[in-house]
Amino acid sequence: MIYRIFNVWLLIGLFVLLFWELPEWLYFANSIFMILYTAAVLEQGYPYFFHKARKRKSLAILVSIGVTTLLIEALSVYTGFPFGEYAYTSMLGLHILNVPFTIAIAWVGFIVNSTMISTQQNKWLRALETGAWVVLIDLILDPVALAWDFWQWGKGGFYYGIPATNFITWFVLAAVLSLLLPLQKDKVAGHPSFRLLQLMFLFFGLLALKKGFVIVAGISIVFVLITQGRKIIDPGRKKALVH
Repeated sequence: MIYRIFNVWLLIGLFVLLFWELPEWLYFANSIFMILYTAAVLEQGYPYFFHKARKRKSLAILVSIGVTTLLIEALSVYTGFPFGEYAYTSMLGLHILNVPFTIAIAWVGFIVNSTMISTQQNKWLRALETGAWVVLIDLILDPVALAWDFWQWGKGGFYYGIPATNFITWFVLAAVLSLLLPLQKDKVAGHPSFRLLQLMFLFFGLLALKKGFVIVAGISIVFVLITQGRKIIDPGRKKALVH
């Protein structure tokens, strides 16, 4: 249900953003978008990561990911470490420690979504893959966020003014926090987790194209194809199709 609502919200948001500029009174829509995305991820991932008997533990894991990422984001906003020097604008809603609370929610969605598409049965290998997927997300997200004034970097960097420390931290943080998630019990071919990630690549890729970031838009298409290839060649999901 949430998955379908997210798809509708994404299409409406994409239509509005591509043909108009978002007015200030609609800024709250950005927060709802990230909340719906993460809710859709959790809706699809919960049956594969957790058992009903572990609801409290599951909630504790998700809260731990959200709180940890919020605190590390806040540390970087105040000190410039470890992501780099940057500041958030009002575009993403209510701030906690100068960080929009929806950023923590988005981190939960990105990490769980990226972990879901991995069928590695070794947590350390899965962590490396999760970190890589999350960095791919940020390679598309961050230039768009800058163009749409979600946040502002204090110093330049090699990639659209974004420092390398940002991407290194995204990788390490996502990889480490993914270790909190249990290994998946089932491998489902064509699982919506792939589609959710592809939708995010396409959404931010089209927004990048509107702002003239042709290379970023092209990279987003490449990432969509990589995601599709990951689903097709995954031996675990092929077995699921056979059974």
